[in-house]
Amino acid sequence: MKKFYPAIPLLILVLLVGSWGVHHFAQRRLEAGIADFRASLGPDATFSYATARPRTLARGAHFTAVTYHNPTMTLIAADVRLGGLTGNNVQGEKIGSLVLRDVKVMTQDSTISLDQVALGNLVMPNTARVTAETARPLGFDSLVLDTGIFTNLHLTIPASQIDMTIGRMAIGQYGVGRSSHLDLEKLATQINLTPSRRIAVEHLQIDGPDFASEVASLIQSGHLIHESHPQTMDLRKVEIASTHPMLQIDHVTTSRFSTETEDKMDTNVTNLTLWSTGTDNSSILNSFGYDHFTGNIHVNSTSDRSTSHVHLEPLTVQAPDMGNLSVVAELDQIPFDDMAIIPETARIVSAAMTWEDHSLAGNIVAGLAKSRNMEVGAYRQNLLTMLATSDDASMRAMGRFLQSPQDHPLQIALRPMKPVNLMMLGVALSMAGDPSVAAPLGLTISTP
Repeated sequence: MKKFYPAIPLLILVLLVGSWGVHHFAQRRLEAGIADFRASLGPDATFSYATARPRTLARGAHFTAVTYHNPTMTLIAADVRLGGLTGNNVQGEKIGSLVLRDVKVMTQDSTISLDQVALGNLVMPNTARVTAETARPLGFDSLVLDTGIFTNLHLTIPASQIDMTIGRMAIGQYGVGRSSHLDLEKLATQINLTPSRRIAVEHLQIDGPDFASEVASLIQSGHLIHESHPQTMDLRKVEIASTHPMLQIDHVTTSRFSTETEDKMDTNVTNLTLWSTGTDNSSILNSFGYDHFTGNIHVNSTSDRSTSHVHLEPLTVQAPDMGNLSVVAELDQIPFDDMAIIPETARIVSAAMTWEDHSLAGNIVAGLAKSRNMEVGAYRQNLLTMLATSDDASMRAMGRFLQSPQDHPLQIALRPMKPVNLMMLGVALSMAGDPSVAAPLGLTISTP
């Protein structure tokens, strides 16, 4: 045993020298990696930091006071930790773990700040070394990321006067061909243009979309691609307000199952409340005698992208204060690549509607009487007499409905000789008593 003691100082010396050697090797490897990274940035980009220490066992590094700058963006982080570095320029640089704290990203148009960004199993896009004439592309469409968690995100866009915060956002399985996941908590957006708007979402969860392919499609063509991945969305506690409440939703769920040409969607909206815009700016709710709408909506639809058709079976609206609506319809000329212009292009091929009234019919009659400066009772009696003596069966059915709305659900069928523009439906229904309008539309009204 005594012979062992003199060897202890020698062993400690070997460990110290070996540790120094490993650290020295790791430091040189880190410096070489930083130099290679800087060379890949191009002539107009810079990368600086206060300190850089290698993480030997994790094959990574720890940076403080990091700044990255190029002509379009500046990124600042108080602390950056990388671990699990593997790969190369050919296979793609792989980062097992990347954590940034106290982050700020500034562009000409916006500023983003975050408390923390934590990325797991990130694969950077394969890009050739840049030259003096080119810069490294951002490559958001070709990144691969297993997990990404963003904490306390704050976005400001001064030109649009938009201020947005997100308490926590998690992205999973991001990459072309992957079914991705998005989980977002406590979104709040303030739009300070006149009139101002406030938008709040308590929780949003989306499963299934290929987000990377969507980004690639937007970059390359400006349009979203059609996906065949099954998708679901769960949205809770949505609020939109201005100087007064405008919209509230307790819960929205959507599921979609797709093929190359067909989408089947099922959507439920629970406790939707819409307020009128106020007596100083009358809305359709005001004209019908309501200051708000509250109800549940269920939509079951099948879309055929090859023919631009949508089949609704059914669309139901349950509004306890107004009544219940059920619609089965077929629409064509649906612009799936630009849904914002649906009102301009969509047409009704056929439709069947059933209305179970609670109060809407009486409110409409009262509104019509007021617009004609007539007493409601007198106007209602004149209207019922006119409808009861009509030669048209649809008008007589309308009279039976108005006589006792709660006892006679109203059924409306529309089978036009040729499809009618969706925006013209209201005009067509208002002229239902004119045979020259009703006949080409195939418009019939009945009561059970």
